[in-house]
Amino acid sequence: MDITKLINSELEYYQPIIETASKVNNENLTVWRNETVQQRQERISLECYDLLKGQVSYGPFKGLKLNKDTWWGKLDLGSMLLGLYEKEILDIISNIKQDEYSNFIDIGAADGYYACGILNSKKINNAICFEQSQKGQEVIHQNWINNGSLGSLTIYGEANLQSLEKLSEEDVQNALVLIDIEGFEFELLTTEVLAVLKNCTIIIEIHNWADDFINKYRTLLMNAAKHFKIEPLKPVDRSCFNYPELRHFTDDNRALLISERRPCLMRFIKLTPL
Repeated sequence: MDITKLINSELEYYQPIIETASKVNNENLTVWRNETVQQRQERISLECYDLLKGQVSYGPFKGLKLNKDTWWGKLDLGSMLLGLYEKEILDIISNIKQDEYSNFIDIGAADGYYACGILNSKKINNAICFEQSQKGQEVIHQNWINNGSLGSLTIYGEANLQSLEKLSEEDVQNALVLIDIEGFEFELLTTEVLAVLKNCTIIIEIHNWADDFINKYRTLLMNAAKHFKIEPLKPVDRSCFNYPELRHFTDDNRALLISERRPCLMRFIKLTPL
């Protein structure tokens, strides 16, 4: 390699690193050394948000705009923008063919990251969200507007047997369903609800800290097996080493950026209609 090109390339590599270091003063260092882990994660997540201008830069939701003033996931904004958050689910979405599913049903929709992301990707043109928080419902709708109001979005409150039975036959025919409701999946997914969703592909995040978890999980799997093939999803590695936007981050901060703060290596299961 020509030495001049090599020097220029190396200077270009180090430029953002040196620029960042030049802005650090003793006051910054004092504050950072006294941060809690949560405070640091929020700080670097928002720093990543600013670097990427609030737009997802990688993965199936590339181009999706996220609101900095979130209701639910401020600490996860950075990994969402990098296409690394819950990558087990993102990898499934990446492999979906356009119009493979008639609808996307998001139970526990939070800020609407998945619903708005899927509509923005145009892989599925109709999204139905269940989010019991009024604030969450408002944020979902605003995020949809911020991204051009693509496709069709319907937002309901709590998901239960009664609200799911109100969905039309077309809504639950060949839909992709995502369920993340912090341990209440065991109360929701009764035999009756599973029968309502029997023609859907369902991805469930399993929360093992629920009371009487073993018995509840065993019952869920037994009931689901009547209508579905059950597949535990393998954990997916996440790495920040090849993102040029992060080369000025410390090793600790890069690792913390992709932490999802889970108490253990958690499990997603995928249910496919028999």
